Amino acid sequence: MKAEALAKINRELRVGPRRPDGYHGIRSRFVTIDLADTIEVEPSTRWELVCDTPELPTGESNLVARAARALASRLGRRAEALVRLSKRVPMAAGLGGGSADAGVALALLSRLWGRTLPEKELSEVAAGVGSDVPFFLTGGEADVGGRGEAVLAREDGAPHPLTLLLPPFALSTAEVYAAFDRLGASRAVPERLAIEESGCFFGPNDLERAAVAVRAEMGDYLAFARSVARECALTGSGSTIVLVGASPKSLAALRQRFPDARTFETRTVGRAEYVRRSGLADRTAPTA
Repeated sequence: MKAEALAKINRELRVGPRRPDGYHGIRSRFVTIDLADTIEVEPSTRWELVCDTPELPTGESNLVARAARALASRLGRRAEALVRLSKRVPMAAGLGGGSADAGVALALLSRLWGRTLPEKELSEVAAGVGSDVPFFLTGGEADVGGRGEAVLAREDGAPHPLTLLLPPFALSTAEVYAAFDRLGASRAVPERLAIEESGCFFGPNDLERAAVAVRAEMGDYLAFARSVARECALTGSGSTIVLVGASPKSLAALRQRFPDARTFETRTVGRAEYVRRSGLADRTAPTA
């Protein structure tokens, strides 16, 4: 069985103070995009995760491995499968690639092992694997709250063309959140997102200042991107910057200014397409 693990962007990201459990409360709008890893699962008598990207750990720290162990534990069985992971979503870029892989792995392994957990129970398993993983059991456009485990599906808009600008460096989520705490800029998350009233595609990303504090070059990338696009924003904790409404001439100037950076042309992906491509539509195996 094979499926795609689509990346996401944050249209807006508001971050609250660190909670007693060590996490930060958030309020965000996620939307999936047409940039994806590929996951294939096969029956096996042992656990094996194979990846075409050598720098990605495939041991117990990998979210796919953690998802498999968590699901097997919930089902009361051994985690036995061969999983092949083909990476296209950049790592440590704010695009949710690892969480997407874990979410799709949960769906595929449920089918492989002949058990379909109720949606609420599978979401609990996903939340235990990683904060953003539950979103990837839904996809499309959704409001995400709590530490990332509370997902409220929203009506999808029309497909929106986007350009992703990836600087030639990654950003550690842990380091960005640590910088956010040091800056002392946290406040209670708002009751409503700014994009609900502004009419803009993007709202604020409260982690932007922290990302620049961790890597000063981010300020240069953001400033130039804002000079050539109608709208742009950092997604997640970075380092990816998402541009809307940049002309071919502007993008050429962007690439000339940052020759070591990569750009991807993509679009938003609605829930129906996401469910079909991610294998969630086929999560109908009989419960043993």
